[in-house]
Amino acid sequence: MLGIETRSLLIGESATDEVVAAIERALVDEPGVQRVIHMRTMHLSPDHLLIGAKIAVNGADTAATVARTIDGAERRVRAAVELECTIYLEPDIDRGRV
Repeated sequence: MLGIETRSLLIGESATDEVVAAIERALVDEPGVQRVIHMRTMHLSPDHLLIGAKIAVNGADTAATVARTIDGAERRVRAAVELECTIYLEPDIDRGRV
């Protein structure tokens, strides 16, 4: 069992569906985030999750507003997930669903 768990962590096991759903909810609950365009997660250890996401923001927002939106979204994700998180959010203009 230990070997199987270690192997899955070494090859980059993603978060569970429940955790991914909680992250997505936390991101879109932040005012200024229109939607999650795409997201990837990977466990760095059993208690540490790497999250990378492209989020749609309002194209008319200033850089300062977008930065505040990202900070707020990161706080919401950390509150929603009971793991240590390294979070990278890339803001983009929503060009429609891909």
